[in-house]
Amino acid sequence: MEKKEPNLPLLIRDWVERHRGEMVDMLSELIRFDTVNRVVTGTEKECQQALYRLLKELGMEAELYIPEETAGFHDHPAYYPGKDYSDRPNVSAVWRGTGGGKSLLFSGHIDTAAVAPGWSSSPFDPIVTDNKLYGLGAYDMKGGLVAAVMAVKCLMELGIKQRGDVLIESVIDEEFGGANGTVAGRARGIAADAVIIPEPTNLALYPATRGGALWRVTFRGTTGLSFSGEVTRNPANDAARFIVFLEQYERERAREAGPAPWYADCKEPLPIIVTRLEAGDLSSPLCDVGPVECHVDIWVECYPGVDEEGLREELLAGYERFCGRSYGDDLARPEFRRMIRFLPGSSVTPDFPLLRLLVEEIEAATGQKAEVTGAPFACDAFVFNEYSASPALILGPSGGNAHAPGEFVDLDSMAALIEIYAGAILRWCEPATALPRNN
Repeated sequence: MEKKEPNLPLLIRDWVERHRGEMVDMLSELIRFDTVNRVVTGTEKECQQALYRLLKELGMEAELYIPEETAGFHDHPAYYPGKDYSDRPNVSAVWRGTGGGKSLLFSGHIDTAAVAPGWSSSPFDPIVTDNKLYGLGAYDMKGGLVAAVMAVKCLMELGIKQRGDVLIESVIDEEFGGANGTVAGRARGIAADAVIIPEPTNLALYPATRGGALWRVTFRGTTGLSFSGEVTRNPANDAARFIVFLEQYERERAREAGPAPWYADCKEPLPIIVTRLEAGDLSSPLCDVGPVECHVDIWVECYPGVDEEGLREELLAGYERFCGRSYGDDLARPEFRRMIRFLPGSSVTPDFPLLRLLVEEIEAATGQKAEVTGAPFACDAFVFNEYSASPALILGPSGGNAHAPGEFVDLDSMAALIEIYAGAILRWCEPATALPRNN
């Protein structure tokens, strides 16, 4: 009987369907670990150890390493001080190719956002219902990380060997503008010809990410009661005026197109979010005079190409125009203090070859036209795109309620993502062995 050429997409899809239970079990195991980012510290260690064992059992060369013990970590230009990494390991693993092919790195973070109020059950007890898996980190981003591991396992078990190396890393401290876990990997010399970051994208492909700044904006004044004609200035009034400006300015920015090609027709406005207000003596049972300081914490996003100073000056100039007065003309000048590192936006060039390849794999796996656009969020992709020779794209599963109660990942999208990742590995890293045949 004449042998037929293998239909690899069908072989991969069949493998994924037969291993959906294992996919759910693997993700559930990772969710059961509390890996909430505590801003300065974290408890990722036990989950990282479990992932390390899983990758070793899979047959990958794996290692655990502490960022603080990595040579060049503190000297890296993207390093940001003020965090404790003494017992928070990264995981790195490689599936060696036979040589001569391009390498591909899947870089994910294991830490999660804080537990938001409103969960109806424990966020660390995964629940599957209506083809959705609920749990903290399911969507952002343990689901995408599991899809990468399963894609490697799929190709291994199908007997396919590639020429280029396939790498998987799981880093700590990405939430709250961390990025130092990703910095540590670059300081360690972990590199590839291309990077896929499995952040949640709803199977859209993001060749660019926004930037963002979290500032504490302070207004100062004088307090007391003007029984003798004293002049007082309530900084809460200045802060209120500034907040009204921010609301209007967000609307104004939404009417402007972003930079081409990835944000020229962006559907999502650049958010300016007031995250916290603080004024007055909160320890006093009553306050009968105005505060001397009022603090407004704000998260402001920007497009690639905008730096922190430029973003701050944009806000200061806009506030002057809004008020119709200058800062020397009885207009209180806001004071800006950085709360976390500035996250610059970043992008890859439109002709980066992995882009077209992933578009084709998305369309083959989903049967729908691939959406390619700029990410509506900031993340640690800038560490690759601005500080390394490894261009990074973002592609992850569908789901909902990231950073909110009831976070979930869609399991069908995870299955499709495994197909996409496996196909990308095959084509980017190039098969090195005879492929399995259908008889």
